[in-house]
Amino acid sequence: MSFEDYYRDNVTYISRVDPRLALIIDLVTAQAPASTLDIGCGRGFLLDLLARRGLTGLAGVDVYDDVTDERFDYVRADVTQALPIPDATFECVIAGEIIEHVPNPDDFLREIRRVLKPGGTLIVSTPNLVSWANRILVPLGVQPLGTETSSEISLGRRHRVLGQGNQVQGHLKVFTHRALGEILERYGFTVTQRLGVPAFFPKPIDRIDRLIAKRVAFASGLVYVAQAPTGPWPTPPAGRRHDDCGG
Repeated sequence: MSFEDYYRDNVTYISRVDPRLALIIDLVTAQAPASTLDIGCGRGFLLDLLARRGLTGLAGVDVYDDVTDERFDYVRADVTQALPIPDATFECVIAGEIIEHVPNPDDFLREIRRVLKPGGTLIVSTPNLVSWANRILVPLGVQPLGTETSSEISLGRRHRVLGQGNQVQGHLKVFTHRALGEILERYGFTVTQRLGVPAFFPKPIDRIDRLIAKRVAFASGLVYVAQAPTGPWPTPPAGRRHDDCGG
């Protein structure tokens, strides 16, 4: 099954404004870029909200065939491959809850930096592997939130409230707050803001989650703002071989 087929059948985008989406809307609106691309835009929910804020030059890319809206351009594409978008097209790129879905985040970031104008802005969000909840749950033998072992159903969570038996989201690469910053910096981005956001917890745990989200290292979700370089892109070093590990 291809990436496009999987996500046409397994809908993962949201259609309501949660704290993460509200933060992204405020960040983009404050910058007021002349051109913005939302990668993994679903059917354009975020783009609709940005258009209502008065932004223009909006575009989105996703796997669906039937998305049309006069307020933004839509491109149907497999985001794990080269995007059918010219170089240096956008002042701002939004990658909301998608970097954890792609099999090769490195290629994904290379494509983002290609379609960004020099000095452009990337806003990326993703779950935090070392969130406060995972720091409690993992020592108890619970599968970390945000990670998946099956392509069909959430396992290892023990209880329904933790997601046991839920439909999976298709997460392949899950980041800590530190790892997200490092992979952005590896491809020449300068991280200018590191922000935490809460997740979806029932009451009264949601209050604790919102409070802890103020500490990025422990937040359930991460929203990072990064600036593309204005000069040549760096060529990052290759990883070292583990020769001392026997193979």
